[in-house]
Order: sequence, then C-alpha cells, then structure tokens
Amino acid sequence: MPKKRTKVISVFICLLMIAGVFSGLVVSTNAASSKTASAENNYGLLDDVHGGLIFHCWCWNFNTIKDNMEKIAKAGYTAVQTSPINKVYEGDDGGLKIKGDMGDGKWYYHYQPTAYTIGNYQLGTEAEFKDMCEEAHKYGVKVIVDVVANHTSPTKSAVSKDLLNIEGGLYHTYVGSSSNPDRKTTTQWYNGLPDVKTQNPKYQQLILKYLKQCVADGADGFRYDTAKHIELPDDDPEYASYFWPVVLDNGSSFQYGEVLQGMGSVEVASSRYADYSKIMNITASSYGAKLRTYFMMFDYSSRTLSDYSSEGVEPDKLVTWVESHDTYANGGLANNAGTSFWLNNNQIRKGWALIAARGTTSLFFSRPHGSSTDNIWGDNLIGPAGDDNYQHQEVVAVNHFHNAMNGEASSMKNVGSKKQVMITRGTKGAVIVNSDTSVDKAINTTTEIPDGVYTDTAYGNEFIVKGGQLTGTVKADTVAVLDSTDSEHYTSVIPEPTTEPVTEPETTQPVTPTKVKKDNTVKVTVSNKTVKAKKLKKSKVTVKPVKITNAKGAVEAVKVKKETDSKIYKKITVKKSTGAITFKKGKYSKKTYKIKIKVTAKGNSDYKSKTVSKTVKIKVK
Repeated sequence: MPKKRTKVISVFICLLMIAGVFSGLVVSTNAASSKTASAENNYGLLDDVHGGLIFHCWCWNFNTIKDNMEKIAKAGYTAVQTSPINKVYEGDDGGLKIKGDMGDGKWYYHYQPTAYTIGNYQLGTEAEFKDMCEEAHKYGVKVIVDVVANHTSPTKSAVSKDLLNIEGGLYHTYVGSSSNPDRKTTTQWYNGLPDVKTQNPKYQQLILKYLKQCVADGADGFRYDTAKHIELPDDDPEYASYFWPVVLDNGSSFQYGEVLQGMGSVEVASSRYADYSKIMNITASSYGAKLRTYFMMFDYSSRTLSDYSSEGVEPDKLVTWVESHDTYANGGLANNAGTSFWLNNNQIRKGWALIAARGTTSLFFSRPHGSSTDNIWGDNLIGPAGDDNYQHQEVVAVNHFHNAMNGEASSMKNVGSKKQVMITRGTKGAVIVNSDTSVDKAINTTTEIPDGVYTDTAYGNEFIVKGGQLTGTVKADTVAVLDSTDSEHYTSVIPEPTTEPVTEPETTQPVTPTKVKKDNTVKVTVSNKTVKAKKLKKSKVTVKPVKITNAKGAVEAVKVKKETDSKIYKKITVKKSTGAITFKKGKYSKKTYKIKIKVTAKGNSDYKSKTVSKTVKIKVK
C-alpha cells in the first residue's frame, strides 16, 4: 500500500479512536464514584481509589505489606501501591540493598523488566501476591500495581527470549536527543534504557494479558511508569499507536500515569499533559515541586498553594504528592524543588496536610526504615516496612478528615502570617497547618463551619467557633484537624463562662466589676443590581448593593469564595469599609452572579463583635 495512503487511513482511524474508544475508556476507568466503603471495613475508607488516598509501599515485599494491612487500613488509606511485581533484572548477586555498596543500588532494578510474569526476587512470588491482595480486601483496601511497559532492562541478555523474539520486534530503533525533547523523541527514544516498540500489536496484547492476570490475582488498578513516553493514537501517524486504548481495557477500576510536566515551552508541548488526562488520571508533578518550594520558604501564600499548576486539568483527574520515589531516591541537590530527600518528616506531614485535606487522589510515599535527612537509605533493605511516618497522629487525623469530607468543596486561606494555612471543606470541617517551627499561633478568623467546641483530632487541643469566628491555638510545627461530623470531637453546645464568687479584698481598694458587653446593633441590607455587559468590556464598574447601618466599631466587608463564583472570583473586589463591589474590565457572561459578602462590625469597649453574611445578586445584561 502506498505510504501516503497509509498515513491518510491512519489519521482517519486515529480520529475514530479519539471519538469512540477514548470516551469509553474515561467511563470505564473512572465510572465508580468515591463513596464510603461497604461494611467489610470499619475504618471509614472510600470504596473507590479515585478521590482516595494511596500508600506507596516502596521497596516493601508482599508479605510485609500483608502483615501491616490492618495498620494501613486504620491509618485511613484507600489503597496500597506496590513496586513493579513482574520479573526484573537481578544484577550481579541479586542482593536486597536499596542502595548498593558501589552506588549500584537495587531499588531501580524494580524498573528494569526482564519478563511479564508475576513475582520477582525482590518482592515475592505470585502466590504471595495473591495472599496480599486477599488480605487487603478483607480490610477494604485496594491494590495498585506499578507497571513498567515503556522499556526493559538495558542488560538485554537478562531479558526473556519470549520478549526478545516477539513477532514484530521488541525495540524502537530511533535515536533522538535529550536536549531536543520534541514529541517523537519523547515517545520513541528513552535515553539510557531500551525503548520498547509499543506500536507492536503483539506487544500490546502481551501487556494486556499480564495486566488481566494481575486483576485476576487481586489487583484493583495500575500506575504506569513513564506514561508520557508512550505515544497516543492521535500523535503523528508516523509513530502513533493504539497502545493505551488496548492495555487500559483490562478490567481494573482505577488507573493513572506518570506524566511528568515539562519545564520549558517545548518540553511542555511535547508532554501532551492534558491529553493523557482524557484517558486516565495523571500525576501532578509541578504541584509537588510547588509544595517543596513552600518549605524552602520562597512562598507561603494560599494564593500560590491553592493553584494545582495542572495546565487546565481538573483536580479530580490528578494524583498529588509531596514526594515520589524519583524525587527521593534519584539524587540531585539538597534544597532543590526537584528533589525531596532534604525534607524532614515534620515537613512531609505539613505538605501532606496541604494536599490530603483537599479533594484530590493523593499518594503518600514510604521512606526507608531508619532513614533521616542525614542518612536517606536508613536500614537500606528491600523487603521490610519503611518508616512509620505514614501512621503518625497528624497523618492519620488528616486521612480520616479527607475521607469524611468526600465530595465537599475545598477552599484555602492564610490565617495570621503566610506560615499558617487553613483548608476548609464546605461547612463541615477545617485543617490548619502551622509551618512555623518555633511559634505557637493563636487563630482568630472567620469561618463557615458550625458554631461549637472542636477537639483537634490530631492533638486534642480545643477550638471554639462562635458567631462564625474561629479561635484557638495551633502549636508550633503542627497540624490541627477540626471535624463537625465527628461526634467524639465536636459539640454544638458552647458552655457559658462560669462566674466565680467575688471575695472581699483585704484592702480598702474598690473592686471594679467586670463589664458585660452588649450585642452589636449592626444591620446589613442588600439590593440587587444590574450592569451592562457592553460597559464591562470597556471599563470597570462599581455598584453599591450593600447598606451597613448601626455598626458599633470598625466595619470590614469581604467577599466569600464559593465554587459557583470561582470563574469571576479574581475579577471582583469588595471595598472593606462600605461593601461596594467592583467588577474589573473584562468579558462576562450575560447571567446573574451571586456574590456572598461577610460584614463584620468589630465592636468596641461597650459592644461585641458581630458578623452578618448576605448574598448579593448582580445581573449582567
């Protein structure tokens, strides 16, 4: 068949794949909604990995994971993620050191496949994998398997003959350049490791068979290593393939790809980040780097941290992390956002709170047992459990909060300095992170969570919400977790302060009675307004829908962000002293915008503080 005609047909088939197969994959991969798990577990875990919490048992073997399953479930993780479970390169002696004596550590042999059969010398046998999955399911925990399908071991003599002799060929022959990461180089050549010819239908079927066997043995989902290095159906017809539509149809319930985001514009374009999100969840590598920058003290602002840096991909398609095995174990410089080994466990927990308190699918990486910032390899053994930071009281409190708040909208703001960040979920609870390592922070901020007394589920400290005002103290370098759905840690009854009997003074000095403040008399009325879209295109428009009267003390009016207002939230400002609303110059849809305004009269020596919330409707016509 002539080459030109072949390309035309390929383009046509690719378009069909995008329109049909891809849409089907999105449904099949993420069909289930995140619900509380069935009665088989009592730990409040979510039924679906999507939106849940994944514990990456890096370098743990199957029996170790099995033996610790109850701890993992109690800690609130929806799923465990294993290292790759297929046969892998063993090296000179098949040793089980994470990092070898000659710098030839064995951990990265996980990522050097030699055959696609279940079981390897590092993790255990197929029978042990089955037993581990069975134990996980007893506790309502799902199993995610790491899959390496883009390359094999560079020691080709160790690769199985069945793979080497596969009909249609095993490897790509294209040689690109790491300094010019165009799309072809990204998908057809992998520097240092032999790049597999993923266009080969025989290879696609071999991987699909392996994945289906994993599912049959108990796996619930997959993580795909170096996913962006495997082409998509609508790539250039010269090298496009159906690899993803074929292998993702494996019967699992959750799948995500390691699609690392590029740094420069060329690399960003070559990664096709958003396009991979149409067929599976993808990793939020740039947000992880942003969190690590947070701990280098460059920016603590909630405005920065609230943005997932996901190139337009919706948060529910992301897998977020503070660190991954690559950022931890692949070397690099200390205090660099591309690495994470320099972070201590306290910082890891603060970063975890900043992602897991929100609604994304989040992954907690297990560092080696005995590790520290001075000795990142710790006991340096593949097989045993890693360190126990994954079940620290702060982490567990945040995990259970994440599960209890499933489906609630998320908002973030600084409280006090930029080192204190509060994440609120709907009107049901909040997590406060104090990253200051030396200063306890007294919190006094407005909130939408219910009035009442909260006992922080991490440390047992008391917080009070009264009249929409949250007060309490977050200890230095800790996390506080407040949950109105937890009856053991919350009561709506705020006890009245007790009045101690006054003892007559021994001296003749007069006793000054305690002054009781009166309720603030502030009143807030609103009137709906109309503005013209044509005028907004040319200039900003200010309206005065709020009238504040009888206020005692200084007045402060602020807008309250709501999910329905997110698109225009940054375009509007509210004048603190009057509540006047200004729409910035721009294009607005012709509809009615609802803007929630909180007005606080701060009171004085005679009157209490009082907050009144009103919703203003502004029609754009």
